[in-house]
Amino acid sequence: MTGMAEAMAKRGIEVLVLADGKTHEADHKQKYKIKRFTGWKPLRRLAKARYIEKICNSENVKAIYADSWKSIEYLKKYRKKILVLAHGTEIPKQYWTIMLDLMRFKKNRIISSYKDVYKILANSSYTKDLMQASLKIDTKLIKIIHPGIDVYDDFITEEDKKNVADIIGKNSPIITTLARVEERKGHMFILNALPKIKEKFPNVLYLIAGKGPYLETIKQITKKMNLEKNVKFLGWITEPEKSLILKQSDLFVMTPTTVGESVEGFGMAYIDASFHGVASIGSDSGGVNDAILDNETGIICEAGNQKMITEKILFLLENKKLRESMGTNGKLRANENYAWDKKIIEYLDASN
Repeated sequence: MTGMAEAMAKRGIEVLVLADGKTHEADHKQKYKIKRFTGWKPLRRLAKARYIEKICNSENVKAIYADSWKSIEYLKKYRKKILVLAHGTEIPKQYWTIMLDLMRFKKNRIISSYKDVYKILANSSYTKDLMQASLKIDTKLIKIIHPGIDVYDDFITEEDKKNVADIIGKNSPIITTLARVEERKGHMFILNALPKIKEKFPNVLYLIAGKGPYLETIKQITKKMNLEKNVKFLGWITEPEKSLILKQSDLFVMTPTTVGESVEGFGMAYIDASFHGVASIGSDSGGVNDAILDNETGIICEAGNQKMITEKILFLLENKKLRESMGTNGKLRANENYAWDKKIIEYLDASN
């Protein structure tokens, strides 16, 4: 919610962000106030609620924007306008026999939390449809607002440029995935495509930035496939480094699937790629269709279709003009629709 808070502050609105974790040096450089909470998660939530109660009783609070349904369980009694963000990943989609009681309990908690909110701000059409189907939420209560994009180009240093130059070297083309490394993100589909891609582009480099529970598995598979020279694992990278890597990339690829209850609610990474003029390849899973305009800013493949994913990656790598045209289209769309100075108007209007 950094971009949202900054955009509100720029418009002269007094903003207070309640965040987890220890105080950062950068906190004092922001144009808005940050109050941080540490300790055990349930106690953090309770501490936040008490702090909000204090603020609500002493200040003229016009609206509370909550990052998830869990944040509003303690807030309803304050009778303020509460707008809650819905991401899609938190909403139960099916009941497994073993998890039946647990899933029912979670579903009831979510429904109870949403009862008295002023508005639910869904990040995609998929999330809105899911909320209606799974939770029976009144459509009048839900407003679709795609997230805004945070820009860090002004923070790029010479050291960042050197680090990224060392990573890329003389390799070409560059395929990038910036995402948490978990099974549903679809890193395996790109790895499986690389042997075929190498036949045409022997110096192709696949950059995997991020950490997660699937990282070691992916590393082992990369070794077994003898792809160490064509794959680099970057781990966690800074936002300026992310910007530089995207600028150097020929193609952004993330082809997610739905794994259990885990799904891609929207796919902000595709918008990040578009902002930097890079075409994307995604899949028809979750809310990806809202993030990529098929055949305009990228290509959407059938989720889990390895043959199609491989073919489309090769197709765009072999068609530079089309790839660059998609990148240009995406950049225009990202600037027109996802820049926070414009996007914030939608969030503020939602509270009226």
